[in-house]
Amino acid sequence: MALDLETFKSPGKEYRGVPFWSLNDRLEDEELRWQIAEMDEKGWGGFFLHAREILITPYLSREWMDRLRTCVEEAERRGMGAWLYDEDRWPSGFAGGLVPAMSSRYRAKALMLHISDRLFKVEDAIRVFKCRLVGGRVEDLEVVREGEPEEPGRVYLYFVRYVAPVGESWFTNFCYIDTLDPEAVNAFIEVTYEAYRRELGRWFGTAIPGIFTDEPNFSASRPHPKSRVLARGPKYPAYFLPWTDRLPEYFRERNGYDILDHLPSLFFDVGDYAKVRYDFWSTVTELFLEHYTKKIYEWCDRNNLKYTGHYLAEDTLLSQMLCIGAAMPHYEYMHVPGVDHLGRNIEGVLTMKQVSSVANQLGKERVLSETYGCSGQNLSFEDRKWIGDWEYVLGINLLNHHLSLYSMRGARKRDYPPNLFWQQPWWRYNRLIEDYFARLSYALSQGVRVVDVLVVHPIGSAWALYTPLNDGPVRELDEALSWLLKTLLDLKYDFELGDEWIMARHGRVEGGRLWVGRSSYSVVIVPPSVTLAGSTVRLLREFASAGGLLIFVRPTPHMADGRPSEEVKALVEAGVVVDAYSEEELLEALKPLRRRVEVLDEGGRVIRSVWYHLRRDGSKWVLFLANVDRSRCYKAKVKVLCRGGVEEWDPFTGEARPIPCSSEGGYTVVELDFPPVGS
Repeated sequence: MALDLETFKSPGKEYRGVPFWSLNDRLEDEELRWQIAEMDEKGWGGFFLHAREILITPYLSREWMDRLRTCVEEAERRGMGAWLYDEDRWPSGFAGGLVPAMSSRYRAKALMLHISDRLFKVEDAIRVFKCRLVGGRVEDLEVVREGEPEEPGRVYLYFVRYVAPVGESWFTNFCYIDTLDPEAVNAFIEVTYEAYRRELGRWFGTAIPGIFTDEPNFSASRPHPKSRVLARGPKYPAYFLPWTDRLPEYFRERNGYDILDHLPSLFFDVGDYAKVRYDFWSTVTELFLEHYTKKIYEWCDRNNLKYTGHYLAEDTLLSQMLCIGAAMPHYEYMHVPGVDHLGRNIEGVLTMKQVSSVANQLGKERVLSETYGCSGQNLSFEDRKWIGDWEYVLGINLLNHHLSLYSMRGARKRDYPPNLFWQQPWWRYNRLIEDYFARLSYALSQGVRVVDVLVVHPIGSAWALYTPLNDGPVRELDEALSWLLKTLLDLKYDFELGDEWIMARHGRVEGGRLWVGRSSYSVVIVPPSVTLAGSTVRLLREFASAGGLLIFVRPTPHMADGRPSEEVKALVEAGVVVDAYSEEELLEALKPLRRRVEVLDEGGRVIRSVWYHLRRDGSKWVLFLANVDRSRCYKAKVKVLCRGGVEEWDPFTGEARPIPCSSEGGYTVVELDFPPVGS
C-alpha cells in the first residue's frame, strides 16, 4: 500500500499505540468494558492482556478465560486489537509456575565451576580437572581419573551441574525453566498457547492479532556468572555458565568435538580457548533460537497469530550474550520483532538498530518497542515525544506503552511507573500525542528504509573473548561499538547492522553492493573485533573484489570462527583501517560515500543532534527528522540526495503543505527550524 494523505490524516487502529494493560486485581466484566472504551476514545488501537503483579483472578483459570473473552468481544465490537500476553508477569516460559512444577527436568540449569585445593567426591560433577596455578595462569592441566589420590600443590576444578531450586516467590514459589530444553518449551506451549487456542482460537488473526513473549532468556534462576567474593566465605568464588543436560550431545554434533574435554577453556586462557568459547556460545545461542523462538514462531504461524515481544537484555554485547546469546537472530523468527526501552532517556542506539535492521532487511513492516517503563509518574507529553521520536528515527513504528493499570490499589501503583491511563489528570488529552504517533507509525511503515552503510555486528567477538573471570575485554568492545554507532548517526551516515547468521542466509553481492535480504549497502564497516564468521569473510572478500568500500576499526579481527586466519588478515589489508575513537579518520575513510541526507547549520557545520530516517516508497521519498536535543533549537539547511518538490506532512494535524525548496549539486534543499524536541 503506497503512502496516502487521507490515510495519514486518519490512520487505522492498527497504527495506533498498544499499551500493556496491567490486569492486576479481581477482573470484572463491566469494569473491563469501561476501560477498553476509555482506551478507544483516548487514541489507542488495542491492548496487551498482561497478567501482572497482585492479580487476584486465578491465572489461566476458567474465570481468567471468561474475563479475557469479554475483553476480546469488546475489542472486536470496537475494531481494536486484543493482543495476548503469554505469561503471568515475566519472563515468559514458566506459565505462572505450572511448567517448573511438572518436572525437575524443566527447571533452569547452569554449569558451575568450583575451585578447591582438595579432591573429593561431588555427586553432580560433570568433569573434574587438576592443575597448578602459577602467577594467575593455569598450568599442567589434566583430567582427574576415577580413584586417583589427591596430590599436594594441585588445584582441582570441579564442573558441576546446577539445577535451580524451587522456592522463588517471583516464579510462584517454583523457578524459571530451561529454555534450552525443547521438552520444557513444549510444556510451556501446551500449558499456555494451546490453552488460549482452545478458549479463544476463533478470534486468532482478527480481534486477536498476536501474542507477546516477554524477556525469555537462559539466565533467570541461575546465579550470576561470577559470584561475589565476600569478606567471609571460600577462598575461591564460584563461576557459572548456561547449561542444559543435552548440551554436550548437541555440541559434538554441531562442532565435531567434545566440550567436556575443554570446559576449563571456557573460564581460563588454556588450550584453543577462543575457538572453544566461540563454539560454546554459538551452540547455546542456537539451542535457544531453535528450542524457544522458532518453536513458538512456528506455532503462531500455524495458528494465524503474530509473534511479537522482546528478549531480555538486548542492550549491550555483554548483557545479550549472558542472557540470550545474541539478539538479532531471534528477530528473523518474529512477525513483529520488538525491544524494550526503559527509563526517561534516549540511550541504547544498539538496541533499536539491532531490531530495525533485521526488520528492514527481511521485510517486516512493523517494529515494536515497549516504552516508557521506569520513567516515573510525572512523565510529560514532551518526555513521551522526545523518547518516541528518538525511537522512530531509529526504526520503531509501533509503540507499546508501559503501562496502563487496571487498578492502582495498594502496591499496584508502584509497579514500574508511569501509569498511562484514566487515573491520570491529563488523560482527557491523551489523544493529542497518540494521534501524532499513529500518523508517524503509518508513514514510517510504508516503503523501505534507505541506508548505504552496514556495520557487522561483533557478537561473535564477544563470544570468543568472554570468561566469567574477566568480562573487561567484552566491555571494551561495547564501548567502542557504542562510540561508532553514535558517531555515524551524528555525522549523518545512517547505517544498519548485519548479523553474521542472517548475512550467511540472506547475504549476497550484486551490482557492486552487499545485499542482506531486500537492503543493499555500498560501505561495510567492521567495528573493533577479534573474529569474523567464515561465511562473513567470504562475503566481504567478494564485496571488496566488486569494488565495495570496506572499513575496519581497530583492533581489527585476526580470526575466522574463533581460530587464527590468514584469510582474515588479507581481508583487513585490502580494506581501509581507522583507529577507534578517531572521528577524523572515520570521516576520511567515508569520503567516497555521498551522504543521502545532510543537516547543516548556518555556518555549514553538521548539526549532530538532528537525526534522520529516510524511506523510499515507490516514486516518493519519505524523510523524518527529529531533534533529539532537549535544550537547543536549530535553524537547519536540510539537503536530500534526490530531485523533486517537497511537502511537509504534519503528524500533529494530519495536514500537508508544500514548502519552498531549491536544487544544489544533485540535492533537494529546504530550510527548516527545529525547536528542542522538534521534528
